[in-house]
Amino acid sequence: MAAPAMRIVFGLLTFVTVGMIIGTGFPSMRGLRGQKARYLREIEEGEFCLLEANECLLALVQVKPEVVSWSPRIIVLHNFLSSEECEYLKAIARPRLQVSTVVDIKTGKGVKSDVRTSSGMFLNHVERSYPIIQAIEKRIAVFSQVPAENGELIQVLRKAGMIPSAAAA
Repeated sequence: MAAPAMRIVFGLLTFVTVGMIIGTGFPSMRGLRGQKARYLREIEEGEFCLLEANECLLALVQVKPEVVSWSPRIIVLHNFLSSEECEYLKAIARPRLQVSTVVDIKTGKGVKSDVRTSSGMFLNHVERSYPIIQAIEKRIAVFSQVPAENGELIQVLRKAGMIPSAAAA
């Protein structure tokens, strides 16, 4: 009686082992569907850079992820944009910043309010084709695991009362 049970256990272990061996090849098969394998590499303790298979570093910035909460999942990505990228976004946005609005409950339309302290704008489709913007969107796509073509246009906000050089872009 022990022999049939051992055959079943051996067969099950063989099946699992073969499945694991075949399964290790799946990440490299993602390239067949137009996606590349992505790797998050720790450079120093707490500092990470994203690498794509057979490619250079996505950016020379060293992103430092900080988990603020697991439920809901909130992760702050420190150093996600370089200071040069921030200045570039601010230069594009500055001439087109408009006071942010709130939704009027009665009409459903956006109206100015004393409560909002920010001004903002969205990049347009022409600006989306700029190389620096494409590099930023590629980085967003890699970190969010959402293809760039599925993303929305980048929005730049400036909070009132902030020092312009320190304003988040």
